Amino acid sequence: MPVPLFPDGLPTLHGERVRLRPLRPEDDADLLRVFSDDAHLRYWSHGALDGLDAARRYREEIEAAVRDGASGKWAIADASDRLIGTVSLYAWSQQNRRGEIGYALSPDHAGRGLAREAVRTLLRFAFETLDLHRIEADVDPENGGSIRLLERLGFRYEGRLRERWFTFGSWKDSLVYGLLADDFVDPSPDP
Repeated sequence: MPVPLFPDGLPTLHGERVRLRPLRPEDDADLLRVFSDDAHLRYWSHGALDGLDAARRYREEIEAAVRDGASGKWAIADASDRLIGTVSLYAWSQQNRRGEIGYALSPDHAGRGLAREAVRTLLRFAFETLDLHRIEADVDPENGGSIRLLERLGFRYEGRLRERWFTFGSWKDSLVYGLLADDFVDPSPDP
């Protein structure tokens, strides 16, 4: 049985303007804010949370997955330590030194490079500390912002998976992007 990547819990990671930290019960209202708008989640693999109890259950599922070694999902926290989004590392294979990344940012924080900084911070940790060789991302073909974010960090388009997700009443394709440790573009901090 593989050893969990985070036996002592998720470490806190520091970017220039964001901090990646474990989720906590005080984050439930902010987690709901990030994951409660169907229009904002149109590119996500699941629908919106329908209330504070759903946000609490979602956080508890995330915490259980971290404890079980199934995934790592960090809160993206701003300067005031308030959750403004999440970034995840999951589906890792220790033998193949690979994993997948996912991220979501509150709409009121979009357009400032904060998601890119959070993803870059997690990638740096994954390649330098966890010694991963490859990271993949799965993105909706209509999500131009996410595609640009991935490409700026060095991810390369590798293929299209047809009708991979059934969300919001229809089948959605997925674009698969891959990043090798040697291809990682770690630009200077965002403005």
